[in-house]
Amino acid sequence: MRFPPPIYALALTSFAFGTAEFAPNGQLSSVADGFAVSVADAGLITTGFAIGGAIGGPLIAAAATRVPHKHLAIILVGVFLVANILTALSPSLVVAVIGRAVAGAALGAFMGIAITIASDLVSVAARGRAIALVFSGLTIANVLGVVIGNLAGNAWGWRSVFWFVVGLAVVSLIGLTAALPRTGACSAAAGSVGTALRTGRLWMTYGAMALAYAGLFTMFTYIEPILRERAGASAGSVVWLLLLFGVGLVVGTHYAGSFADRSIRNTTAVVMILLVTTLVAFSFLDTHLLAVIVLLPLLGAAGFGMVPPLQSFAVEVAQVTSPFISALASASFLAGVSLGSAVGGEILRQGGDYHTLPLVGAGLTVVGLLVFLRSDTLHKRAATHVPMVMSPVSAR
Repeated sequence: MRFPPPIYALALTSFAFGTAEFAPNGQLSSVADGFAVSVADAGLITTGFAIGGAIGGPLIAAAATRVPHKHLAIILVGVFLVANILTALSPSLVVAVIGRAVAGAALGAFMGIAITIASDLVSVAARGRAIALVFSGLTIANVLGVVIGNLAGNAWGWRSVFWFVVGLAVVSLIGLTAALPRTGACSAAAGSVGTALRTGRLWMTYGAMALAYAGLFTMFTYIEPILRERAGASAGSVVWLLLLFGVGLVVGTHYAGSFADRSIRNTTAVVMILLVTTLVAFSFLDTHLLAVIVLLPLLGAAGFGMVPPLQSFAVEVAQVTSPFISALASASFLAGVSLGSAVGGEILRQGGDYHTLPLVGAGLTVVGLLVFLRSDTLHKRAATHVPMVMSPVSAR
C-alpha cells in the first residue's frame, strides 16, 4: 500500500529521534568512564531522555494547539538538533542529562503530531499501518542508526554518537520542510479532547503502555553491560548483537501494524505474552551467547510490536484524533522507559545482579497486559452506547 509523501517524511524524522533515543544504550560504559561515574548513574542519560518526553511532550502539545502542524514539527526538530549539540559538548553528566531531557521532550511532542497527521491522512482501516510506517523510522534506527552510531562511538568516543544525530536532524528538517503540507491542521475541538481525557479507560490504556514498556527497558537500558558481563560478548560484537535486536524490532513493528488493523486486542495480547516469555527466558539463558543471539530479535519484535496496536487503540478509545491525545500516548511509552531504567538502575545500586532485571521486567509487562485487557473490556461495553466523534480534520 502506498502512503502520502508526508508520512514518509515523518518516518525519516522518527529515524533521527530513534537513533538519539536508543544508540546511547550501547555506549553506557564509555559514558560512565568519560564522566567517572557508575554504569547505573550513566543510565540517567536514558532516564533523562524518557522523563523529558513523558513530561515535556504533552506540555508542549497542549501549549501549541493553535500552531500549524508543519510549523510545530519543524520547530521541534530544531530544538532536538540544539539539544543534541548540547549533549555532545556537555562538560558533565548533569549537562548531558539536561540535553537529553530537552531532546526527549521534543520527541514526545513530535511523535504526537506525527501520529495525528498520519491518522488523518489515511482511512481508519489503514490507520495501524500508517502509524507503523511512522514508527518504522524508530525501528529502523535500531538497525542502521544504532549500529552506525555505536561504530562511531567505538571509534571516536560516545560524543560522536550525538554528532551523528545532529546530522540526521539536519536532513530531517529538509525533508519536513519539503514534504509536509502548508495547511497543517487545527486541533480537534477542545470539548472532544476534554471528553476523551475524562474517559477512565483511556488513562488505563496509557498505564498499560507505560507498564509494558517499562518491562522491556528494565533490562534493555543496561543491555550493553548485560551482553558483555553475562553473555561474554566483546565490546566490538555488542554493536552487531544490537543489530539482531533491531532486525527483530523492524519485523515485529511491521507485522504488528498489519495485524492491528485486523484485531488490536489479539495483536497486543500476543506480543505482550511473547515479551514476557522472552524476558523470562533471557534471565535464565543470558550466559549462553547462542541463546542470546536467538532471543535478541524476539525481544525486539515483541517489545516494539506493542507500539502500533497500542497507539491505534488509544486513538480508538479517545474517539478523536488530536496531537495532545497522541502526545500522551507517546509520553506513556517514554514514561515506561523512564520507569524501567529507573527500576533497573535501583536494582543494580542495591547490589542486584543483571540477570534479575529481565524477571522484574516480565512482571511489569504482565501487569501492563492485565490493565490493557481490562481497558479493552470496558471499551467494548462503552462502544455500543457512545458514537465515535471524529476531529474536524478527519471528518473532511
